[in-house]
Amino acid sequence: MGFFDSLKKKPLKVDDQQLLIEAMLCVAFADGDDQWEETQLVRAFASTLPELKNADAYEVYEKAEKAVKLHGALSRVKELAALTSDALKQKAFLLAMDIALSSGEIDDGEEAVLAAMAETLRIQPDVADRIASVLLMKYAT
Repeated sequence: MGFFDSLKKKPLKVDDQQLLIEAMLCVAFADGDDQWEETQLVRAFASTLPELKNADAYEVYEKAEKAVKLHGALSRVKELAALTSDALKQKAFLLAMDIALSSGEIDDGEEAVLAAMAETLRIQPDVADRIASVLLMKYAT
């Protein structure tokens, strides 16, 4: 390990906009692979968020992607605790689960990230169940 490696592992200071995108990217990159389709889906979802309405969405996305790639999905999940309200925490979890379900099923990596996210964000089981129920209707075939 080089001298600068320890500096890279320090948590980054982030804001709500970046954290919402990071929540989605953590699930998208849970398998260690950043597939073009998943990153495009995250960008599309981000474009609908009112929290990004007056922001440079490209810049926010780039910062979020860099943080998740540099530190890893499970590591960045811990940073989601810095979201400033319970409503944003629930939104982050919903967005992440939506990304996970969009591929048809939740794989083991996505499941691990979602479980860590639910714990970090203190998402109550009944809330997680409601979110999952609604999203399962969205993706039912």
